Amino acid sequence: MSFRNRPVLDRKHRPRWQDELRSQQLIVAGFALAIAVAIGIFAAVAWSSFYNENLRQVALVGGRAVDRSDLTRRADLIAAELTANYLELQRQMGGARDQVLQQQISALEQALSSVDEIASDSLVTGLVMDARAGEFGLAVGPGELEAELQERRSLPAGARLSLILVEPELDEEAEEDAEPTDRDWADAMAEIDDVKAQLDGGADWSALAAEHSDHASAQSGGALGWLTEDDAGGLGEYLAAAGDTPAGDVVGPLRHDDGWYLVRVDEREGERPNQQLVDFLAAAGISDQEYRDYVRQALLQSAFRDYFTETVIGRTPPQRRVAQILIAADEGAATLPDPKVQIRHLLASPLPDEADQSQATDEQWAAALERAERLRKAAEREDADWYRLARRSDDRGSRTRGGSLGWHDPATLDTQFVPEFAEAARELDVGEISEPVRSQFGYHVIQVTDRRVSALELAERLSADVREDPDSFERLARDYSEDPVTASEGGDLGWVVPYQFEDERQDAIFGMTEPGEVAGPIQGPEGMYLFKLIDSTESRFVSAEKREQVAGSGFSRWLVELEEQAGVWLDPELAPSTTDPGGGGTTPIVP
Repeated sequence: MSFRNRPVLDRKHRPRWQDELRSQQLIVAGFALAIAVAIGIFAAVAWSSFYNENLRQVALVGGRAVDRSDLTRRADLIAAELTANYLELQRQMGGARDQVLQQQISALEQALSSVDEIASDSLVTGLVMDARAGEFGLAVGPGELEAELQERRSLPAGARLSLILVEPELDEEAEEDAEPTDRDWADAMAEIDDVKAQLDGGADWSALAAEHSDHASAQSGGALGWLTEDDAGGLGEYLAAAGDTPAGDVVGPLRHDDGWYLVRVDEREGERPNQQLVDFLAAAGISDQEYRDYVRQALLQSAFRDYFTETVIGRTPPQRRVAQILIAADEGAATLPDPKVQIRHLLASPLPDEADQSQATDEQWAAALERAERLRKAAEREDADWYRLARRSDDRGSRTRGGSLGWHDPATLDTQFVPEFAEAARELDVGEISEPVRSQFGYHVIQVTDRRVSALELAERLSADVREDPDSFERLARDYSEDPVTASEGGDLGWVVPYQFEDERQDAIFGMTEPGEVAGPIQGPEGMYLFKLIDSTESRFVSAEKREQVAGSGFSRWLVELEEQAGVWLDPELAPSTTDPGGGGTTPIVP
């Protein structure tokens, strides 16, 4: 049979084993493809994870990129230092300083909860300062750096102390402000000597402290806690008295201004390495050079702050003397369903010097009513000065504010005032003065002075009034401003220096050039502000105290300006969730 006559095997005539082999080959190929895809996905996920955790850019400072690994290492460094400080404060607990220590511990806990934000700000601020330090002539010397490193890596010498204090007891018939007599001091000395004798005989210190000590530590067995020279505060005299006394020994009796006392040294340690910090830094893989750079930048920040205080603000900077009106922000909705009412009153009490009027006689109540009627007639005069009238009011809380009780929601008057007062105030029209209203406190002369639907509406209304009549600013400040310090002075805020306020108020104040000029309304941290320029100067002395006060919040705003000039970009995820009350948002490098 020739080749030509051989049957041709088409697909439908192929043997079954060939079809099965082909199916197996397709299945194997499918598995291989699936594995390849899975490997690719895994590799992509792994790479994405590695990128996000190490290479993803989180900040850009003047062209210098900061990636996630930089941030992680700085966060680990800061966390190590914070944790070491936290554990050391915990160790010091157990004495008279516990409340102070607990506040410090709480601050550290808060910092640890936002360590990424602190780390990013630390990196950004450090890079900006490094770039600008030469321009301002600022640097950190090698000796200064070494001293700071030594201090941070060490724990200071200190001692854990306990105290028994016996104060001289005044005679029962002595006047309240009388000084102890020699006899009183002798009695106190006799008592402390007896306590010392009992201790020498083996008596329990804690029991004797609870029974005899007049110090606040008596309730905790006289424990003062761990003290060092840097943080002893008002307890420093006891630390000094302990001197080099070995642990377990008692010093005294000794006398100081408060009485006779004994001090026991419970524990003592000299200056030593901060081993917890060393261990935490090592565990985090932080190199010596990384820690040195971090500490150097912390010192550089202190130098920048000094430069800001002495040069940027300066001793004689340009200043503006201004008056202000503050309209406090409304809580909740910007526009209220019912307008708020502004209320002021004058009070005539039957017993002016007593908080409780229930013992007043009918004659005293009648005299109070007569006095309230006179106050009402004086208040109805066209030229009535409520600030002067309020000096005769028996409500000491509103006496210095012209009788003002502030703004109130009519719906909540019953929760703010006694029923008789609330009912009378609710019925008054704007400007109307009530007849004397009797309450448990005396007779009230009440006036509703205005209504407002929002802080902004009132601020805009007052702004229109003062622009039409600038001379009315002082009167409106006295009648409307909700700043208790400046309202009684016609809103006079005094001289304002650069960086004293956040940008919005700063720009408004220094944007005014002519005396009598008005700016606002300006949205500020407490509400809406109006300003009037009283005077200006390009050079006026500023006290060191005020410069330090302004530097407290102004320095952070200046650093933000430097960052903006450097072209800083920060990952929005790392932006601070809160800002400081003064308007700055920069966190110090030093935790």
